[in-house]
Amino acid sequence: MASPPTTLSSIYTKGLPILTPSTLNPHAPLGKWLLSTSFLVSAMVHIGGVTRLTKSGLSMTDWKPLGSRPPISQEEWEVEFERYKLHPEWEQRQSMDLEEFKYIFYWEWGHRMMGRFVGVVFGGGWAYFTWIHRPKLPTSLASATTTITSILPKNITSAIPPGYQSRLALLFAMGG
Repeated sequence: MASPPTTLSSIYTKGLPILTPSTLNPHAPLGKWLLSTSFLVSAMVHIGGVTRLTKSGLSMTDWKPLGSRPPISQEEWEVEFERYKLHPEWEQRQSMDLEEFKYIFYWEWGHRMMGRFVGVVFGGGWAYFTWIHRPKLPTSLASATTTITSILPKNITSAIPPGYQSRLALLFAMGG
């Protein structure tokens, strides 16, 4: 019987990235970040669906890129509700009272906060793995990119800054 491919044998010996420590598998932190980001995006889609089903979208009348706290006092809620009544969404839901408005407001607020959190997790992980914890390319992959780079025409490679030629060649080889 033939031996399994090297990628499968490395999974057998090192374990899945999400379950193993980085001492056994150097790619485990990257796998954990990708899986957690995927989970957060999936949760974001579900929260967005609930926001849509409850017709909570656009219940917040202003949008601040860095976020804002929801109204706390009764007076703040009444001011926010009066501001909502000036928007076209109010035409569809004129029978709504303040308690229903609080419900849809919190769904929309939570959806926006979740979106910001997903952005921070993705951006933070991307920055970390780009600048701080960059895994080394296996020698077989590095030699493949060198081979691809060597067959590119000279006028193409001279336009690409030094150091980026092998990465760009790998990107083209992967169909990107």
